[in-house]
Order: sequence, then C-alpha cells, then structure tokens
Amino acid sequence: MNLYKIDITPTSLFKDFPSSYTIFGAISWAYSLLYGEEKLNNLLNKYRDGEIPFILSSILPREEDRYYFPKPNLKAKRVENSDDDYKKLKKISYIDFELMKQVLENKIKNELELNEQLKKKIEESKGSLASKDAIPHASIDRLYGTTEGSGQLFFEEVVAMSEGYILIAIKNENIKKELETVFNLLQDIGLGGNRSVGYGRVIFGKFEPFPEIEKYLKNKTDKFITLAPIIPEKETYDLSNSYFDYFTFRGAIDNNYDFKDVDIWKDKVIYLKEGSTLKVKKEKDIYGQFFNAKVIEEKDKNKKVIYQYGLAFPLFIQGGN
Repeated sequence: MNLYKIDITPTSLFKDFPSSYTIFGAISWAYSLLYGEEKLNNLLNKYRDGEIPFILSSILPREEDRYYFPKPNLKAKRVENSDDDYKKLKKISYIDFELMKQVLENKIKNELELNEQLKKKIEESKGSLASKDAIPHASIDRLYGTTEGSGQLFFEEVVAMSEGYILIAIKNENIKKELETVFNLLQDIGLGGNRSVGYGRVIFGKFEPFPEIEKYLKNKTDKFITLAPIIPEKETYDLSNSYFDYFTFRGAIDNNYDFKDVDIWKDKVIYLKEGSTLKVKKEKDIYGQFFNAKVIEEKDKNKKVIYQYGLAFPLFIQGGN
C-alpha cells in the first residue's frame, strides 16, 4: 500500500472527534452517492473478504507543517517519591513527530522514558490541539414557540480543532482517484453528527506522500502503535506485553439511509484506543476487524449487512524488544 497524508482545515465545530470509523462511514455514503450502491457493496465485500482497498487513521492534529500523533501507551514505569506532576503529564494527548520517532525507533521503551522527554518539552507539548467544550442551547416548546412550557436550556458537548490531517494507505491508483473525488464531495456533506446544523465542515488538502512515516507502516515487526481505534481479533495479541486503553461503542445507522421501521442501533463492540501499543503473536497483513454489526431484512428486498470499521492503522516499532 502507498501512504498519503491529507491536510484538513475545519471550518466548524465537530459533534465528536472524527475517528477512523466515523470517516469510513462518511466515505461509504459519499461513495454510494457518486458511484452507486452496487459499487459500494463491491467495495465493502472486499473488506469482508480480506482484500483491503485502503486503511485510514483518525483525524490527528497539526500546526502548519508540524504533525502530531496520539501519545503512545507504553509499559508503566515510575520513580518512587518523584516530584513529577503525573497528572499534568497524563493530560498530554499528543506528541510531535520527533518524539514519536524515538518511540518507533525503540529508543523510548517505557512510560518513564517518555515522561522524561515530555518534561523537557512540557511548554510546547500540545495537550489542547483538539479541545472539548460545552455550548448552551435552548429547546423550544412547540405549543408556545418559546422556551416556556416544555422548553429548556441545555448544554451540548462539542469538539474544536484548528488544523488536522488524516493518514491513508491505499492499495492502487484507481482507488486513490475515486477517494480524491469522494473527499471533494465530503467537503459539502461534512463529517460526523449534527451536519444538518453546520457541524463537521472541513476543507481537505491534496493526497500527499509522507515518506517520514511510510517506513514505519511498511517495515512490519511484531509490535505496533495504532493511529485508529481497533476492534481486536481473538488470539492475535500478546496482551501481557501490550499496553492499551479501551472503550465500548454502539453506533447507529447513518440517517442518510432510508430504512423504514428498523432498529437503528448496531451491535456493541469493544475498541482499543488510538495510541495503543500492541504486540502480536503472529504477524499479519492487516490487523483489526471489519465487523458485521447488523443485518437488516426489509420486506421484498435482500438482506442488507451493516458493517463497523475497526481496522488498525499501524506504525511498527523497529529494532526488536
């Protein structure tokens, strides 16, 4: 696969931080609009059959030409009676490429070594490149047309980011050309929830090579850091030598799809978060699952399978244990 980065300039707030599965869902909808449902099904079937056309990261932050990565989960190691402010260090969500490279080159091997480097960069370390906030809204009583009656004031959590980027690894040039067209359309459609009220608007840059990172995608080893949430496969990882955070997720079918009288909720899945460091028992070409999350049976129609994207975007740690 060939690796590309796509710079992103958000022009609005996000309902939530756009993860790889959110972006994949948006790509699928735009792909269907451009090329038709049959061609979309052909694309999804390739994922189902393990013939992966492309993988992608979550949206990550940048500042002009400085690119940031999820702070990796590493083996816990601390010094007793240290005066280090671990709460402050823990709040750092992203590290720059220079520091990430030291982790990927196996020069930083544990949490203590990473924190020692972060302390040196504490003033420039970016814990708030992407930030969450709560903004007030007023719900309107339909009878009175005001906030009286059943109307009320409430707060909604939102995500703000000034600049970002996506990494995407693509199997061939034909897929790349299709995706370039898809991303052009996504500038009009948006990403994530509340698009109808203007959330999720972005301007995408060109597909550009990222040679500084490509080495860590292609030189496979038995340990990697994922830049996308991953639905883990059974019997694949050496969990005693892996370091990760996880969350449960239950997504809804995108309301762009016109299903009638259908339970919109997909099956619940467990994700390992971006930044998880995973040691594998046996090396594979692709890690994670393209999960069959729901089957919809409509009257007088074929079954429709709804998938949940959960493939890793791995950067492999070089140099052995």
